[in-house]
Parts: sequence; structure tokens; C-alpha cells
Amino acid sequence: MNKVHSSLSKLELLAVYFSYAIRYLYPLVLIPYYGRVLGSSGYGVVLAGLSLSSALWLLVNFGFSTIGGRDIVHTEVASERDTIFRDQFTARLLLSVPGAIVGGIAVCRSDIIANVPLAGFFVVAGGLLSAFNIGWYFTSTGRPRTNVLIEVMGLLLSLALIFTFIRKPADVDRAFPVIFTSSMIQTLVAYWLVRKEYTGFIAPMRAAVGLIKRSATIFIYSGTAVLVLDASTYILSLLAAAPEVSAFGLSERLVGAALSIMAPAAQILAPKVMYLVTRNPDRANLLARRTFAVFFVGAVAGVILTRLLSEWLIPLVFGPELGHAVPVLNIMIFILPLTVCTRVLGIYFLIPRKLERQLAWSGVISAVVNLMVAIPLASHWGATGMVYARILAEGSLLVMLIFGIWKAGLFREILGINEGFSLPARFGRWLE
Repeated sequence: MNKVHSSLSKLELLAVYFSYAIRYLYPLVLIPYYGRVLGSSGYGVVLAGLSLSSALWLLVNFGFSTIGGRDIVHTEVASERDTIFRDQFTARLLLSVPGAIVGGIAVCRSDIIANVPLAGFFVVAGGLLSAFNIGWYFTSTGRPRTNVLIEVMGLLLSLALIFTFIRKPADVDRAFPVIFTSSMIQTLVAYWLVRKEYTGFIAPMRAAVGLIKRSATIFIYSGTAVLVLDASTYILSLLAAAPEVSAFGLSERLVGAALSIMAPAAQILAPKVMYLVTRNPDRANLLARRTFAVFFVGAVAGVILTRLLSEWLIPLVFGPELGHAVPVLNIMIFILPLTVCTRVLGIYFLIPRKLERQLAWSGVISAVVNLMVAIPLASHWGATGMVYARILAEGSLLVMLIFGIWKAGLFREILGINEGFSLPARFGRWLE
């Protein structure tokens, strides 16, 4: 098992991004297929179900992955990692009970999902299963490429099953069993690969409850806000027709695919920043600033290109039935730069310094803003109204994070003012 090293391996980062390329191509292949085979309404059903599954995953995960990754990078012996692993599994198992109850109620409330036979069962089961993903364990023990390969295998398997079993609009009832089967195989492979690294699955109840308490603040930040945001498509399915759901869901998927480009960097860089922040904070800050600059420039470029090309590219690639998603996408794309800011500030600056309490109110306020404006706006303007609610929520999250950073006195660290480098010297360090 490899330890996380303090130096950045450019070759390692490049390898992860190369492997992740297929993950970014996945929605670009799958969305047009769903749109043309299932139609706008059928694809709306799939998007509503996936939104609910994602929300259940976040609920049961409860911030455990962040806490587990941070704990493991500071361990030295296998027995410590074994204890962390068992605590994590047991805590997830405990939260699966309320997760299943919430999921069952949500399925019954959504006519779009409930009207498809067995869809509700597989939507809930798939969300709970996703919470037991151990990608956090691979990355925090220095094996991000293993995690990426497992995910790529799962995506390829999912595509193969979908192309085989979903061939016409009436096959919409097969979508969720197929997705669940792929996820189950991916999970089994991951656990089999680390089977010699843990002595069991169940930890003492006190330890699991203690982990839940320690993760509560992280959940309030990353869970509360993101939970509400990820559930937006499901919430819209309660307020609007399936075509509106598909327009919003398509836009959300494309923006999500763009944001997922940050994921492999986080797998490599976040554990390194967590490791460096107590040993070499100047290096940790420099790494975080570079990450922000690269992704923010990319987000602005994404906004410009989307506004220029979406009107003819979306109908061409995803089919004329989804052409009504263009106006929605042209608004939602502005979430990109906002989310880059919030993710970098949270993941690379505040969480490594164990300032989760500074993050808690940010998540709560963002979620409250989203819920307060989503229902009236979506009821009146459908998908467009839900997009405006998302932008307002993300904006409020950014404002609260900036306030938390100011309160914690981190502005000088973030800007590198205390590091003693002149501007030419700081620019030169970018070329290292």
C-alpha cells in the first residue's frame, strides 16, 4: 500500500486524467442514446430517478468519505486503517435504515417514478449501494488509479448493459435494474481488491455513532447544500411535467460532466493538501491556488463556448426532442464558475484545516435559499425557474464561504501575502 507523498506527481495526475477521459465521454454517449430511444418523457423518468438516488447516496454517505480520507492519510500502521474502514462501513449501515425510509416516501410522492414498475425499488437500492463506494479508501491510501480503473470498468459495463436491454421507449422500466446491476458489480470488485486489508465489516456501535457525530458538520456543509442541489431534478418532477424535467436534467448532467473534471484532481491533490497543511502550509496554499486558477479559467471558457455553440450543437448531438433544453442550459452554465470557487475554498482551504464548523452555516443557508426559491420559481417557470434557484443557492454558498474564510483569518494565506515572495518569484514558481 502506498502512502500519500507530499510532492505532486505530474505523471500520476496525467495518468488519472487520461483514465478519466472515458468517464467524461460517458454522458456524451448515453444522453443522446436515452433522448433518441426513450424520448423526452422517458428520459425525464430516468433523470428523476437518478436525482433521487444521488440524494440518498449523499444522505447515507453523511460526509464519511471526507473524514475517512483525512483520518487515513495520517495513519502509519495497517491496524489503524482497519479500524477506520470498519467504522466507516458500520456507520453507513446504520444510516441506510433512515435512508431507505426517506427513499420509500420520496418514491411514493413522485408519480413520474412510481408509475414505472419496480423503478422505485431499484432507485432506492441504487442510492444506498452508492454510499458504500470505497473510492475514498483507494485515493487516501495512494491508489487513485485503481479507483479510476474500477469506475471506468463500471461505466463501460453500464453502457454495454444499457445498449443491450434498452432499445425502445417501453424499456424505460429496465433502466434502473441495469444501472443497479452495474453498480453492484463495480462495488463487489472494489471490496474484493482490498479484502486482505480489513478484518471485518462491523465495528462497535459506539465507534460508529461517534463517527456519525464527527461527520455531522461536514454533512451540514457538503451534504445539506449538495443534497438539496442534487435533488433538484426530483423536486422538479413533483412540480412539472416530464419534458420540463428532461430539459433541466439534461442541462444539469452536462454542467455536472464539466464539473466532474475537478474530480481526478481532487483525488490526487486534496489528500496532498491535507498532508501538507500541517507540515508545509506555504506549499499547500500554492497547490490550492494553482488548482483554483486552472479550473476557474476553464469554467469561464466553458461559459463562453456553451453560449456560442449550444443552439445548434444540442439538437445535433442529443436529438431534436431535447432542443427545448437549450435556453435552460444557457442559464445553468453560469453555475460553473460559482461552483469552482465554492469547491476550491471548501476542499482545499477550509476542510484540511478542520474548519468544518465554519462551513456548516454556509451549507445550511445555501440549502434554505434553494428550497425557499425553488418551489415558487419552478412552479411558475418550470425548468428555468429551478435553474435560477440553483444559481441563487450557489451564490449564497459562495458568499457564506467567503465570510467563513474572513472569520477564520485565512485571506492572507489564500492570497499568499505571508509567504514572502515577490510577484515575479511567485509567477516563476508556477513553472516548476
